[in-house]
Amino acid sequence: MKKTTLILAVIVLALTACSKQERTEHKLVDGILSEDYETSFKAMDDFCTWVKSDKSTMSHDFKYSQEKLGMKVLTSSDGKVRCYSWVTAREDTIVNYANIVQWLSGEQMVAFSGPLDAMLTGRKPTIKRQWSLAHSIDTIFDIQNASRPIYLFVESYVNEEGMSFVYVTAAINQGLKLQVLPFFFNGIETAGNRQYIDDGKVNKMDLIKWDEKAQKLYAYMTDDNNRVIPGKYEEYRLDTQQFVKIASEE
Repeated sequence: MKKTTLILAVIVLALTACSKQERTEHKLVDGILSEDYETSFKAMDDFCTWVKSDKSTMSHDFKYSQEKLGMKVLTSSDGKVRCYSWVTAREDTIVNYANIVQWLSGEQMVAFSGPLDAMLTGRKPTIKRQWSLAHSIDTIFDIQNASRPIYLFVESYVNEEGMSFVYVTAAINQGLKLQVLPFFFNGIETAGNRQYIDDGKVNKMDLIKWDEKAQKLYAYMTDDNNRVIPGKYEEYRLDTQQFVKIASEE
């Protein structure tokens, strides 16, 4: 009898926690969608604070956010890193995104809201609501056979001229922070980040690939007319904890 009561109590607690998460999410998302400017921004700030401070959000499904905000929720295969990305504003060709990144360090949760490159390079935001200037986070690749986990974040954006870009940032899990991978940019260039014309036939998911078996990263290439060259990639090899561009003659 005692065992049954205990099981029921655990179930009730689980359901209560779930309901609390759903209620909080609904309240904040509805606030974000408010037509009142201050209400909307206050709800967005509260949403960031909630996700940064509540560890249970790491396993919450965020169905309501996905439905109402078009939020993308990405989780690394090891379950230790999560990204949230959604559109906050559209102006002609420019699309602004909100980004939130969470990760676990042991049992402690850490989170960051704002452009991912600002977090990785340690830049301090110059405006209060800098999360609204971020790019779309489309994919997470995590490499677990390195001495420390490495996470590759594939992001995309469109510039003022309407040209599309997809690029990669990389981070090593350093406990309470994620740190940009040294020499990942080969001293000069970012993997990907070539402007290309999106004619509606380009699949962003095919532009950056990670080959787990070969331990290689593939980044798309373009021709002189800014058209993606199908099947042609720049290759990067993982060397210890650095990515090195493979020369074309290799």
